[in-house]
Amino acid sequence: MSRYLKFIKREWANISFRRPLPVRLDRAVVSFTFDDAPGSAFEHGGRILHENGCEGTFYVSLSFLHSQDSMVAFTREHLCTAVEQGHEIGCHTYGHIHLSREKLAAIDEDICHNQTDARALFPNLKLENFSYPFGEQTRTAKALLSAKYRSARGVGHGLNARQTDLYNLKAVRLYEETNSLETIFHIISQAEEQRAWLIFYTHDISSNPSRYGCSPTYFEAVVKACVDRRLRVLTVRDALRLLEDGRFKNVDSTPPR
Repeated sequence: MSRYLKFIKREWANISFRRPLPVRLDRAVVSFTFDDAPGSAFEHGGRILHENGCEGTFYVSLSFLHSQDSMVAFTREHLCTAVEQGHEIGCHTYGHIHLSREKLAAIDEDICHNQTDARALFPNLKLENFSYPFGEQTRTAKALLSAKYRSARGVGHGLNARQTDLYNLKAVRLYEETNSLETIFHIISQAEEQRAWLIFYTHDISSNPSRYGCSPTYFEAVVKACVDRRLRVLTVRDALRLLEDGRFKNVDSTPPR
């Protein structure tokens, strides 16, 4: 399928199906998310967040559990540590499938497979939030996901301010080759000014990252910038709790320095 056709499908999905979410905050909220969530994201991203008193959201495809492909592989121990540290585990489909190519029944089966395997590992774990593999969306897939998840994060660049689409949350790439720290710090300042919900996403975090990832030094600089500015750093789950019902227990807290 051509990139142009994928673009048309995604645009139609977002014109024809929307779930508006008002974004009313007294100060900016930042969420750090990881797509595919390879082992390096848990080892470096999870650790850096935890050391700074923060938590992140790891969107996992459980077909990558103990994979032979080191670029996407992660282990049960990675998941255990993340859950123990309070990080959120979200859904990225089971097989990292193309939503623009699959029939609706196959998509439903795949995401149910991911949830079933997650509960086999952690009986009380529910994958509440979703991230679109490859950023691909169709109207029918988006409608299906809205019945199964609290939110779905896309790859459209920007801040979630004033009002956003709950099933196409905007995000900003933490791709070191693409966005300099200067650019990222400027976006953080914009989020502060607009009292927006800023969602970052990346993939691997290593000393030699792919073009879809970043180094630990880069990632830690972004986390520390948010902490130093006393922004709320929340998982997607807790940011939604704050936005939707205002009952997040640490609503007035700031991460420890």
